[in-house]
Amino acid sequence: MHELVELHRFNAWANRTLLAGVRQLEPGQLRERREGMYNTVLGVMTHLAGVELGYLGLMRSEPVEPPSGDLDEVERALEQAAEGLVELARTGPLEATFLVPWLDRGLTVGQGLRQVLTHSINHRADVNQWLPLFGLPSVGTNYLDLVLAESQTR
Repeated sequence: MHELVELHRFNAWANRTLLAGVRQLEPGQLRERREGMYNTVLGVMTHLAGVELGYLGLMRSEPVEPPSGDLDEVERALEQAAEGLVELARTGPLEATFLVPWLDRGLTVGQGLRQVLTHSINHRADVNQWLPLFGLPSVGTNYLDLVLAESQTR
């Protein structure tokens, strides 16, 4: 299997896994900022989903609507991005270029796909380490967690 396809499949699973952990928070806790947090859980999840969807739109030259500050909308955006990113990794012209307006430079689709992965890993780690601040356990979002979960369903 092509590595970028597998890594984006993992990315989608890790986002869903973290989202399940985040959904254990009380509604008010989603918007609460505690010591050591640079943003709220909902703020970071909205940003993560917006970046995934935004890069997908840039790489496909299609306009996208960023998610609002609602967890259900974040989930829909993450699922939409996941489907598109896996497909783009599978079939996309990885050497084609697209413009990243805030950088004022082009990247290849392959570079864009890699940027989405590293950006999402970074922010998932942030949110995951914040869950214990609210009395919840962190969730397992490593690749090995996916492998083990899939081996148990077979």
